Amino acid sequence: MSRYLTSRMLFILLGSIILLMVIAGLTLSQAGRRASLPEQVVMSVENTVSGWIYRPISKVTAFFGGLSNLRTMYQENAALKHEMQNYQVVVSQLRDAQAENGRLEQMLSFYNHSKSTLQEIPAQVVGREPSLWDSVLTIDAGSRDGVKPNMAVVAPDGSLVGRIQTVAAHSSKVVLITDTQIGDGVAALVEASSVQPFGVVSGSTRSEGTLSFSFLGQLVQLPASQLVGDPVVTSGLSDVFPRGLIIGTITKVQFGPHNTAQSAIVQPSADLNYLQDVFVVSQAKSGGE
Repeated sequence: MSRYLTSRMLFILLGSIILLMVIAGLTLSQAGRRASLPEQVVMSVENTVSGWIYRPISKVTAFFGGLSNLRTMYQENAALKHEMQNYQVVVSQLRDAQAENGRLEQMLSFYNHSKSTLQEIPAQVVGREPSLWDSVLTIDAGSRDGVKPNMAVVAPDGSLVGRIQTVAAHSSKVVLITDTQIGDGVAALVEASSVQPFGVVSGSTRSEGTLSFSFLGQLVQLPASQLVGDPVVTSGLSDVFPRGLIIGTITKVQFGPHNTAQSAIVQPSADLNYLQDVFVVSQAKSGGE
């Protein structure tokens, strides 16, 4: 009996809701008036039901939409990082190409300027020991290329690097001018000075990477300002180094007794720390042979 009453009550409730919806439909068709009581009840029920259903669904939809946007942003960020890495690689390659082009232009300029007076063999630096950084390096030119012991080695701009020590078929060891153990010095002079001091340039034991210029003969009461900044070049008083190769620039003059200039500190013109390309040179034979 109770089950029958419950079913009857549900039937009555559903019938009432349907009746209210029909009444609301009929009354809503008349625009421009205030909603009646049945309409207000129906609208309240609809609002409550939509709030129960729509809001949670909208939040879930927004959550999954946010996850989708986050994934898209992650993919776009990864793509941008990849493009940036590629861009940096291209920029690095461009800089390397520009640097190489600059070195080749220097080498070509020196070659064209001195080809009538010097025999030149191009080479690349292929080896260098950290413990002998200021003393020795290896180049990829040897006896098969015409390299011989005691030939001079210069940088792409023609500034002095050192001399050939030992030669193999396809490589050679070069003693740098900054060496303090093997090298025996370079005969040099200050060509731009009116006094033209001359002497021997060798690796400095006081300041790593620089040169010591020991003057031969006393330079009495010579103002330091007269030499500082002047270029030092090879004097040509040897069979190893042709005359006129730039060695470096005087940065400091050291005086002895009676205000006599005894020596000077010279900064090498060649960038010996970052050498990549060099020329092995010797005095050109007469007649262009």
